[in-house]
Amino acid sequence: MIEVTQETRGGWLVVGVKGRADAEGADQLETALRAALDQHPKVAADFASLDYISSAGLRAVLQSARAAQMKGAEFAVCGMSPPVKKVFGMSGMEHLLTIHGELPC
Repeated sequence: MIEVTQETRGGWLVVGVKGRADAEGADQLETALRAALDQHPKVAADFASLDYISSAGLRAVLQSARAAQMKGAEFAVCGMSPPVKKVFGMSGMEHLLTIHGELPC
């Protein structure tokens, strides 16, 4: 289960994600990120409070990044927690996405 918040910072719409982006929360994550992309041309996913991400969660992030690319929007992942950063590294996702250490992007 995840909790999602939104706020505008430094010209970006920041989507804060807290909890676990697993099979149960992946659809909610993708829906939230895509909705943010419909609202703003620059979206940052803040994963500082994300405890866990599964392959389903990674897919949700990748699909959102592809949607941003199709719209000509900017999409970035920022402030990853250590366990999430490890999963992104092991999966090779850091080579496919724009990743920043801190917010605002």
